[in-house]
Amino acid sequence: MASLRQGCGDLRGLVSTFTQSCQGSLNEARGQVSWALGALSVSEAGPQLPEKQQGPPPGCPGRILELKGNIRVLCRLRPGTPSSLVSSEPGLDGSVTTCYRGHRRRFRLDWVFPPDASQEEVFRELEPAVLSCLRGYSVCIFTYGQTGTGKTYSMEGPPEDPGIAPRALQSLFREMRTGGQHQVTLSMVEIYNEAVRDLLAPGPPERLAVRQGPAGQGGIQVAGLTYWDVPNLETLHQMLSLGRSNRATAATAMNQHSSRSHALVTLTLQAASSTRGSGTTGTLHLVDLAGSERAWKAGGVCRARGDPDDAQRLREARTINRSLLALGGVMTALRSRRAHVPFRDSQLTRLLQPALGPGATAVLLLQISTRPEDLGETVCSLKFAERVGQVELGPARRRRARRSGTPSSLSTDTPLTGTPCTPTPSPGSPPSPGPDSGSSSALVPQEDLLS
Repeated sequence: MASLRQGCGDLRGLVSTFTQSCQGSLNEARGQVSWALGALSVSEAGPQLPEKQQGPPPGCPGRILELKGNIRVLCRLRPGTPSSLVSSEPGLDGSVTTCYRGHRRRFRLDWVFPPDASQEEVFRELEPAVLSCLRGYSVCIFTYGQTGTGKTYSMEGPPEDPGIAPRALQSLFREMRTGGQHQVTLSMVEIYNEAVRDLLAPGPPERLAVRQGPAGQGGIQVAGLTYWDVPNLETLHQMLSLGRSNRATAATAMNQHSSRSHALVTLTLQAASSTRGSGTTGTLHLVDLAGSERAWKAGGVCRARGDPDDAQRLREARTINRSLLALGGVMTALRSRRAHVPFRDSQLTRLLQPALGPGATAVLLLQISTRPEDLGETVCSLKFAERVGQVELGPARRRRARRSGTPSSLSTDTPLTGTPCTPTPSPGSPPSPGPDSGSSSALVPQEDLLS
């Protein structure tokens, strides 16, 4: 009954903003349709539009994703020995065909990258969604797949060939050079054995409590979460490096440096108010999920070496699999449009609840292996991706900046609140914002962002 009452409170909060959100989306859609029809009629007539009218109205880039409303699913094949059991048709609306236990099955995806695809090619497909954060949209990009298929490589990448996260940050800061003011705020957490830990807190990572937001407002709250005001790209990279060094990793039979936790990086970009209206608050969530794996594979390397941590590896694998199973249950409920979505089944789904809420944009990058011994996990991952591709989150909604309060984090309508502080950095961590940086509601001048 308590759970149902809380759910009713969340629904009331959504209903209260439904009319206003719908009206804003309709007005924006009408403007884009008018522009498209005008451009079409002019192109058929022959003359070109004036230079200032050749582009779509503000907010139109990336609208294909917003109007579709589905979670986009991209698939990347791990380089390795070609297998006759797994074949692919790369490109837009590509497919992956598997032959498993005598059954041949074809999986259609929004985009399929071949094994020789570069990091630049992968990011090129994600860049429009990333840049929409500057216009006030909430975007979530997460990697999924079996351990050892290259999820962290695609998300982070080595210094000489950076992955999605470094390229996304560079692209955002490059776009901010065009003018305006943005406050950039960073938070980073991991979920290790169902414990939520702050990776940017001074000292050892602290365990945090995740709570439901106030009744009628929806959202979630993480008590004690620290966040940083980011003055420039260099400082941002330093903080991310600090967070990655605090993340839990270990060797398994599948991967010598396996991530044993789910990592969630949230970047909040609050734009200054203009004379034409209030500012916007966009969020970018970069989620590097821990890899799914069979429990016996996780502990195999420990048994082979006589490692006493064998039981710990097994526990980690089971906890990871349970949380990924809960994520699958959430996707199934969203796809079926059930009245109750089991977000509370795990800490992972609780943290992802606002990022997968109505009006958000989500992209899943699936990593798969073509090795025959991994075929079972590959088929399971493709089935999961197929279900995710059928989830409809509805048209993306722009978020207006709040006049007061802490920056949003992992949230669409209600902020995931944290502790507005400037922690004392530990050795090797980035410098904390100075006393002149202002409060969390102050905006960082554009020239400071690009120093």
